[in-house]
Amino acid sequence: MNLNTYMPVRLYTGAGCIDKNAAVLKEFGTRCLIVTGRHAAKASGALNDVLHALEGNSQSYALFDGIGANPHLTDCMQAAAAAISFGAEFIVGIGGGSALDAAKCIAVLAANPGMTQAQLYAFDWANQPLKIVLVGTTAGTGSEVTKVSVITTPEGRKKSFHHEGIYAAAAFGDYRYTMSLSENVTRSTAVDVLAHCAESYFNKKANELSRLYATEGIKLILPVFRALAGSGYENISARQREQLYCASLLGGMAINPTGTAFPHTVGYLLTEKYSVPHGTACAVFQKAFWEHNKAVDEALCNAFLQAIGSTEEEYLSLIDSITPKIDISMTEADIAAASGRWENNNSIRNSLGTVTPDQISAMLYKLFVK
Repeated sequence: MNLNTYMPVRLYTGAGCIDKNAAVLKEFGTRCLIVTGRHAAKASGALNDVLHALEGNSQSYALFDGIGANPHLTDCMQAAAAAISFGAEFIVGIGGGSALDAAKCIAVLAANPGMTQAQLYAFDWANQPLKIVLVGTTAGTGSEVTKVSVITTPEGRKKSFHHEGIYAAAAFGDYRYTMSLSENVTRSTAVDVLAHCAESYFNKKANELSRLYATEGIKLILPVFRALAGSGYENISARQREQLYCASLLGGMAINPTGTAFPHTVGYLLTEKYSVPHGTACAVFQKAFWEHNKAVDEALCNAFLQAIGSTEEEYLSLIDSITPKIDISMTEADIAAASGRWENNNSIRNSLGTVTPDQISAMLYKLFVK
């Protein structure tokens, strides 16, 4: 399956795509900082492939492997200092959405020494970010092809910024890097793909092309979901891994112009306060999202089901069966304390119809007050 494209990210896909296109890296300079987490880049084989390509090009590199889940701004600042000290001319991010989003942020910070959090989010950037190369190792966020970076602030809040300067100069998508993922990570990232596609489709900013990306993405993952719900994780094939990864890229292309809708924003609460993995946190709200959209525009829901070749019953059942189970509880006080988060939020405003803070509070109460 080939999704090579320019949108404006130069995207190289398929088995061995780094080795086949190693010369592309020469365009970005002679020295780079590689940004990864502790384990995934190595375990997947992606780091080894990148190092082989850089060494073959006689390019120098330094490694920063301190990026964790839901990357923190303080870690990005530390990595940026390392990039400046090394004299890095470009940043290479290898990993899932956390490492890729961090790489985008680090590219901004490294080009602007001494930048504060306020300046970062206000786009008070004296210099354009360093060039960015992204290598994905999960079938989830689609960060390889978006102009979005989601970073956890020192206050503990996940906060995104969108800027054309953080598009990757080149992105490499070799589905084989996803084959080392655990079952829980595979399931959580897979439902994140579905969340991206669905939230882009049912979005005030959606258009024909974004909806095409969204439905094509879901059409790729539904057969994998059916297989996972039937024969189980241990039988997932390389071909199905490729389908999930390509769907992830399509999901990224879908949300790039539209953004997400309310499940993502509300899902951040579960991640920040209850350590629920991001994809799982978004998936928890997909049934409520469907019910909301059906009440607002039932005809659009019917068109969506026809486009993806599924029924409402199957669609919701598959989401439920693939989403990892969580066991958390909230009090009325917890819900009330979070209510201010639902005011003036872009993802909530992007949702079809009107979504009020009271509606979100009621949804949380229904799901988590026991």
